[in-house]
Amino acid sequence: MDVLTDVLSVLELKGWISARRELTPPWRYDFAASQDMIFHLLGSGSGYLFFKGDPTPLRVEEGAVLLFPFGHAHSICDEPASPLTQVLHVDYDEQREYQGFAGASDESKMSVLCGAFHVEHPGAFPLLHSLPQVIHIPAEQGRTVPGFTEIVQLIAREATTPRLGTQVMLRRLTELLFIHVIRVWVEQQAASTPGWVAALRDQPISTALGLIHQSPEQRWTVEELAEAVALSRSVFSARFTRLVGEPPITYLTHWRMHRATRLLKDNVEIEKIAELLGYESAVAFHKAFKREVGKTPARYRKLG
Repeated sequence: MDVLTDVLSVLELKGWISARRELTPPWRYDFAASQDMIFHLLGSGSGYLFFKGDPTPLRVEEGAVLLFPFGHAHSICDEPASPLTQVLHVDYDEQREYQGFAGASDESKMSVLCGAFHVEHPGAFPLLHSLPQVIHIPAEQGRTVPGFTEIVQLIAREATTPRLGTQVMLRRLTELLFIHVIRVWVEQQAASTPGWVAALRDQPISTALGLIHQSPEQRWTVEELAEAVALSRSVFSARFTRLVGEPPITYLTHWRMHRATRLLKDNVEIEKIAELLGYESAVAFHKAFKREVGKTPARYRKLG
């Protein structure tokens, strides 16, 4: 079981591009903190990235991709001393159409595509907790990853020359971009990196995660999982908790709830969901769901 694929598939991610801007020096855009992830694709030119309260800039070059997993406030400018051009709010809004803002092309030093990713219940996924405040993928690194540069180029082309169906094309392409960015980030982490990424690289814990994801209906115990990966119960439990961030059975319960919310949205019968997720009865599932999610399954389905 590819655990990363399984997690990414249930994020209920939605991608959206708000605008493309051609920037004429001097310029500085301040991006307000967002409840969603913010991303930028840098076209021609170069500039600097600042975080609020951090005086040290990050140099960003043509072709780079920037992802802000927690929507941190930040600034992008052509030079550190450039005056403020505008404060922008980038929050996912699928009803608002993509816009292009042209500058003086002969003087432009930078073109930027800005957008957002929206995830249902972002706090529930250990993977997202592990991400840094910004993921910066320079163009030269992107070129080493099969398909990465092509996705970026397709997005830029579609945004530069809108055609029939551009809105839906941009949404689908940005969702693919997110998967590529996460894959690149995971692969570039050092072997000593702590957290959920380390869990994916730790063979016994990765195997245990795969078992949970592949068979959430099985009534796993810590002993059974430990035996399946050839570790003692105490060593396995401590190692799993340290790397994943929560004990094995807590993770199993949370994963079942993620699956349950998706099945409820798909209008699967509650009795069937209970069976698929390993609960003795619909009543047992009802109690577990209300305890973990804070709503009854029926209420969640109605509101969702």
